[in-house]
Amino acid sequence: MVVVFDLDDTLYDEINFVRSGFAEIASYLGDRKYFDFLWEDFMKKGSGKNIDNLLSVFKIKEKKEKLIEIYRFHTPNIELNNDARAVLHYLKEKKISTAIITDGHYITQKNKFTALGLDKLIDFVVFTDYYHTKKPDLRPFHIVMSHFSKEKYFCYIADNPQKDFIAPLKLGWKAVRYKNKNGVYNKIKCALQIPEISNLMDAVEILGLK
Repeated sequence: MVVVFDLDDTLYDEINFVRSGFAEIASYLGDRKYFDFLWEDFMKKGSGKNIDNLLSVFKIKEKKEKLIEIYRFHTPNIELNNDARAVLHYLKEKKISTAIITDGHYITQKNKFTALGLDKLIDFVVFTDYYHTKKPDLRPFHIVMSHFSKEKYFCYIADNPQKDFIAPLKLGWKAVRYKNKNGVYNKIKCALQIPEISNLMDAVEILGLK
């Protein structure tokens, strides 16, 4: 069995990356008030135009592209969620193979992976952007299967029922939906007949890995 995880809002709360990125922008611009504005704007309006709004409200002359670059490529101040840390250590102790398949800009996702210490806990990672693909394409999952060519069974644990499970189910994988209470997809109903968990350690029992 290979247990494969999504990254954002599965092993950590992505909102913490947003907070970290805003803090980095505020530090670059030299005033905490810019973080306060970005965070309030994000909480009220969601993502998308926060940096545009910052530049407009404060009449900042810095180029938008520079602030986006700072946000996207900074070394994030993020941590694994407690249940993620517990399940990853458990799987490592039991010598059960693990992998990650994650969408998003390659450098951004790689920085997250490193900041979370996943290089010490995960056996293999597919940054889909590196391969010029993304979920729900089959290719990232084929790459994992090729890497673990001697394994027969795979499971994908992720949070987004709209795209995360299309490919693995086509390939005969097991699937487990993780409902992160802080995630953007938490309230979306899953039409698929797959287990849903709110604590990643529950996957151990569901997959018969005790």
